[in-house]
Amino acid sequence: MTQPSSASLSVEDLTRLFSGNSVSEPQAVPMNRHYKASPLMQMSLEESQEVRRRRALEEQQRRRRDFTDHARRLVLYQAIKLSDEEQDEEGEQDVVEAKTEPSPGEASSLMEGLTVEKKSLRPKRVRPHKKAKNKKLYSNQIMYAEWMLEIPADLQENWHVVLCPVGKRCLLTTAKGKTTCRHRHGFVMNVFESILPAGSLSYRGNKTTDYCILDCIFDQSTSTFYVLDLMCWKGHPIYDCDTEFRFYWLQAKLSELDYSTNTSKYSFKPLTVFTCLPEHVAMLLQNPRQFGYDPDGLLFYNRKTQYVLGDTPLCGWVGMEKAYEIFGSLLGISPNIPTELPNEEMNMELI
Repeated sequence: MTQPSSASLSVEDLTRLFSGNSVSEPQAVPMNRHYKASPLMQMSLEESQEVRRRRALEEQQRRRRDFTDHARRLVLYQAIKLSDEEQDEEGEQDVVEAKTEPSPGEASSLMEGLTVEKKSLRPKRVRPHKKAKNKKLYSNQIMYAEWMLEIPADLQENWHVVLCPVGKRCLLTTAKGKTTCRHRHGFVMNVFESILPAGSLSYRGNKTTDYCILDCIFDQSTSTFYVLDLMCWKGHPIYDCDTEFRFYWLQAKLSELDYSTNTSKYSFKPLTVFTCLPEHVAMLLQNPRQFGYDPDGLLFYNRKTQYVLGDTPLCGWVGMEKAYEIFGSLLGISPNIPTELPNEEMNMELI
């Protein structure tokens, strides 16, 4: 096809020529890929879990942190701030009441509805900025696991496994004669008295210095807190201790509790920890209901890891259905999946 000469080009011809040619080569438009929200999406795709596990162990050896002040601020912050807020609230209510007093000339016309008028003029106590501050302090205070995509090469030598029940992951703190249960995102789920040290008004020790911090899974159907990990006991933080010591300390301290004096409806049970030997993993998969609760999945801990605040590759999560898929062929186990398995959303809520 011959193009018209430059002398005979019309406006229509120029428009057609420029519309059919571009200055640069057309670039491919990248396709938007939508992934399911998962902790694994936060990791770099260029690194394997094994590499990041080794790096995490090296970093925690170099990094030493004093958790004494952190634990004290975490458990005593609420009681101190609540008392300050109550004083502020009383002062502001007095100011509002003073402003709503009628003038002498209005007293006769407002005499009948004086009380109602004052109540309606009083603003509601809403402090979203303080609530957000409290929530931010208590959020991200537990150790989150990643989905285990790769079986660690040293699984049998350096890893422990816990069969977790279905429930709500929560942060439990005791101080000032009360026990506070918080959601993983920081907001308060419940405040009650418990048998834990400094967790009730009847506690005979020091209610201020004997505070405790525990990582739990709450089963609402049985009012049971299954204790997954222990970070502080009677004012002694053990965040920087390895997994083996924390689990030993957890079992030892909870066994010292005298349940005969427990007046609360809530109970505390430590979860059983196993080494990742083939016979132990096979036993958990073949009889997952042997501990008296509905199984949710397997949580794997590296035995050398400290208690990390936030995500870490040194803690791996595998749901029950995936556990049969991953370990079943290796151990020669046929799937013994419960009739009602927790869905993926509940698994994500746990870790």
